[in-house]
Amino acid sequence: MNTKLAKLCTAFATVAALVLAAGCGGQTPTTTGSAAESAGAGGEAKTSLTFPLFNDIGQPADPDIYYSGNGLMILTNTYEGLVKYASGNHTTAEIVPSLATEWSYNDDFTEFTFKLREGVKFHDGTDFTSAAVEASFERRRAVDGGPAYMVADVIGYDTPDDYTVTVKLSKPNSAFLDFMASPYGPRIISPTVIAANAADNAQAYIAAQSAGTGPYKMTIAEADIRYQIEYFEDYWGETEPQYKTLTLKVFSDTASMELGLESGELDAIVGAVPSASQERFVTHETLKGYQLPTFQVGMVYMNPNRDFFNTKEMRQAFYNAVDWANIIQTVEPYKSQLATTAYSLGAVEGDSITITHDPAPFEALVAALPAGTKVAIGYNASSDDDAAISNIIAAQLQALGLQAEASAHKTAEIFGDWPVNPANAPDLMVNSGTWPDANNGYLFGHVFWDLDGGLNFLGCADDALTAALAKALESGDPADYVAAGKIDRDVMCTPTWAQTKDFIVAQPWLGGIEESHSMAEPYALDILTLTYAG
Repeated sequence: MNTKLAKLCTAFATVAALVLAAGCGGQTPTTTGSAAESAGAGGEAKTSLTFPLFNDIGQPADPDIYYSGNGLMILTNTYEGLVKYASGNHTTAEIVPSLATEWSYNDDFTEFTFKLREGVKFHDGTDFTSAAVEASFERRRAVDGGPAYMVADVIGYDTPDDYTVTVKLSKPNSAFLDFMASPYGPRIISPTVIAANAADNAQAYIAAQSAGTGPYKMTIAEADIRYQIEYFEDYWGETEPQYKTLTLKVFSDTASMELGLESGELDAIVGAVPSASQERFVTHETLKGYQLPTFQVGMVYMNPNRDFFNTKEMRQAFYNAVDWANIIQTVEPYKSQLATTAYSLGAVEGDSITITHDPAPFEALVAALPAGTKVAIGYNASSDDDAAISNIIAAQLQALGLQAEASAHKTAEIFGDWPVNPANAPDLMVNSGTWPDANNGYLFGHVFWDLDGGLNFLGCADDALTAALAKALESGDPADYVAAGKIDRDVMCTPTWAQTKDFIVAQPWLGGIEESHSMAEPYALDILTLTYAG
């Protein structure tokens, strides 16, 4: 496995462990403050919030290193990029201004010019200018973490004045604005902090405090206990926040989080509610549940490096034989819906698929196999949902005379060993919730379909598909992405079967949740735009 893929696999292993986790044992941490204080005694409008952080992230999120899910609440509220995906828009991934107020690009997608916002300050008091863009991009390149690939093709910068920057690329990239808008995309960091801490590229500094321009700044970082962010009084925005402080208390099991919410110790749980608990919160007498679209997807991975799925005909037949609609209704009715697109929701204009249930072709192929043919089904050990789905599929295969067995695998094995030795991996794996770095056809297709994409850990690829995706990246034409998606549906290596939602449950007085949620940022809300509903 090459170095870049190794970095991506390591990073996505962390993502998967957190996204797929549906509950694990352990003790809740010691908490501070009373339940009455957290709940807003007397019904008065609150000015602070307390949310859980499911599994500790180890330190404040460094935007050039962090590559996971549950710390996005911190990262997206303390740092800003040039552009972002709009909050409150749950049908498309609309790119809107952030530190750049407007932008343009040349015909071949090799130069992107940004007009920058004036009057912005970093958390250390430094003024934001065009010089900070180059310093931040180069810092990302130097740190060389998982997200570094987003600036790998940057070859130069023009800064004609303090509030204009042109970023030059070595080759066409029609997805570059989506790189910039991604929750893992380049965030602009104080050039003063970077220069003053050049020995380690400011990693120790950012491990203890924030150095961005976001509406909140880090004030407390106690690993395994709590993190706290407070409103940055010099923030450039005009919105006066209802909530000046957010405390994230670290929990290691979901049951304790649910008890904390029902007791009033916690104000909301964002994206970490197990499917088994979601119906209870949807119908709860007082708490309010939200099911909000994201670009997360459910996917099934089939291994062409083993005999059972080494033909596209068998992969096609199996995919159509599974009653995906019934699986969703049985296992995760409040988490997912049947996929209607080959890519993630809203990624590609004109993208549309129809999933049909037809077991006959698969049954005919299986009938021709030797009796007792073995099929190994793997699932991530941290996901109760994936375990349930895998066992349903195993039972269906057993009914056809196959010797099918579902088994749990650790994240390190899935994202570390399998890409190196896919012939030793299972025949099949189901994942009920994963996502690309950005809601763009290339970002989606590359990570799941290309051999070096980072999430193609069973090594199923096709030369025509790779070429079609590369063509789409160069042209930016939605029709080219639709064409690539059709090839994927024919090859059937890692097809989607579900579109997955963020499930949020909150106290009834917490308002503005839908408006503060971005389909591009699981596990996160814009704290600045949350309201008190009374």
